[in-house]
Amino acid sequence: MYWLEQLKKFKSESKVTYKTISEKSGIPLTTIEKLFSGRTKDPKLTTVDKIAACFGYSAADLIESKDMLTHDESILINNYRKLDMIGRSRVDKLTASEVERVRAESEKKYPVLYFDFPVSAGTGEFLDYETARIIELDSEVPKATSFVLRVAGDSMEPRFYDGDLVCVHSTKELDYGDIGIFSIQGNVYIKEYSPNGLVSLNPKYDIIKGSDQIIPLGRVLCRIGG
Repeated sequence: MYWLEQLKKFKSESKVTYKTISEKSGIPLTTIEKLFSGRTKDPKLTTVDKIAACFGYSAADLIESKDMLTHDESILINNYRKLDMIGRSRVDKLTASEVERVRAESEKKYPVLYFDFPVSAGTGEFLDYETARIIELDSEVPKATSFVLRVAGDSMEPRFYDGDLVCVHSTKELDYGDIGIFSIQGNVYIKEYSPNGLVSLNPKYDIIKGSDQIIPLGRVLCRIGG
């Protein structure tokens, strides 16, 4: 734990006792002793900050620098130095392979079917399959995703906002309470399905009364990125 190592260093340099730290910080002596002994694994930030203040520092000064080696990194380096040439060669190959795997994962794209227009959360837009195209996303979507739509308007706030991309599973079977995509006289909406009709999450919008003209097109699985 880098923060503890730093506190011990400050204490050693200042040559103060646990009792003095307790008196200056107002923290019980037993708490101080447990913290410095390492028995307290996850102390409160306020506690650490008060102790650091006794040495003229703050908790921010105990944050580990990116240029500093962590405890685990130090162990790895020390173990690496104990290896012979064969062992080091194997570790080098494995490390290179893992670095490449992580790089490939970070650059991986996930193609999905996307309708290139907003599905309205307010007034409705026409869902035309001729506008569909394949787009590549940086994050994986649920396996049940049939297509992706873009939300327009604010009637589904605070759960869905204007410009959000949503994953949709194509189905006509929805349960009350589901967020779905619905067609009404050629226009398409994202709404909550209820026994009385289609509900907006934003209370300033009126319910769209149920009728035979409401056709479910799919269930919204999630908002991409949230």
